[in-house]
Amino acid sequence: MNVNTRTLAYLQKVAELSSFTEAAEEFGISQPALSQSLAQLEQRLGIVLFEQDGRRRRLTEAGRTVAEFAGEVLGRTSELETWIQSHHDGDVGQLRIGLTDAATLYLLPDALMIFRETHPGVELQLIVDSTTALCDLLARYELDLVFAVGPPPPGLVGEMIGAEELRVYARRNDEGDQTGAAEHGWALPPARSRTRALIDASLAERGIEPVVTLTSQNPDVLRQVAAVGLALTVLPAAVGGNDPSLRDVLGEAVALRPLTMMRRESAPDDARVAALGRLARDMVRLTGAATPAP
Repeated sequence: MNVNTRTLAYLQKVAELSSFTEAAEEFGISQPALSQSLAQLEQRLGIVLFEQDGRRRRLTEAGRTVAEFAGEVLGRTSELETWIQSHHDGDVGQLRIGLTDAATLYLLPDALMIFRETHPGVELQLIVDSTTALCDLLARYELDLVFAVGPPPPGLVGEMIGAEELRVYARRNDEGDQTGAAEHGWALPPARSRTRALIDASLAERGIEPVVTLTSQNPDVLRQVAAVGLALTVLPAAVGGNDPSLRDVLGEAVALRPLTMMRRESAPDDARVAALGRLARDMVRLTGAATPAP
């Protein structure tokens, strides 16, 4: 059926007011124009909607049924318009977000909390995993957004929201310089992770070949292992620098780890993503957990 919502609105209004003239005035059109539209609706439906009652026209039984359907259709259309506007504003729907442990533990919790408060109509689903695993899920359309270690792989695009200083830490009462550090056992991220690649390259530049005795993706685990003196470790300054039981072995950052917000290259613009990205950048700047991106 080639029926537009405007004509259905005319019919619904005539049924409500029982007057062609008053209905036409409601829409700001002439009465003949409204009558012509409803006559065309009758032709398209193949149903007689009105019967003559003296100088007035009265809805037939079929006309009343169609008018009831028109009311339902217009109501759902209004709901759709409201939803579309909310979608444009970023206030509805489901947003599936992937985060690394570091992003979850200390970089983005405040941003996510504020987003929940300011966008209560958006359902957030969070997955915590390694950068590689999260990028795979994003590429397979199982996630909408990822906060992980950049740069993004092919097929994904990213915006760096900050860079974390990675530093070498040991238990505070353990003495030793850079030379001694090379002889200790190390607790580091898994061998195939992006963070580990950054660490290995940086330590190699300093002539340090770490003997890795423990691996974990979780920075809190690495921090605790170093805090009890079981190994040296490399942590973001926001983690290791705030632990009074740890000391900075080298006194300088060994690497900068880029925290990147990633999406599929083909993904359309999304107001929710834009809002969360702004919050993430603001939190990175305010907390000092990472160097803000330029």
